[in-house]
Amino acid sequence: MNGRADFREPNAEVPRPIPHIGPDYIPTEEERRVFAECNDESFWFRSVPLAATSMLITQGLISKGILSSHPKYGSIPKLILACIMGYFAGKLSYVKT
Repeated sequence: MNGRADFREPNAEVPRPIPHIGPDYIPTEEERRVFAECNDESFWFRSVPLAATSMLITQGLISKGILSSHPKYGSIPKLILACIMGYFAGKLSYVKT
């Protein structure tokens, strides 16, 4: 003994090092499947609900008179902007997952 304790289990797996990911990196088939699954989940479980909620809130604010509607186009431009912002907020909220 040299004074250091070895806390590793005898059959513990050593994690693989993260490969260098650059422009020439080609993901494996399993990684592609995981990317597609994450993309679907972020869309259906984060982006769609946030976009719909932001559009409903925006329409409510316009109907109460807190936000003004456009004289020619009505509430459509503000609703489209709220939808786009909700979509990207949903995508960004899923990044760490």
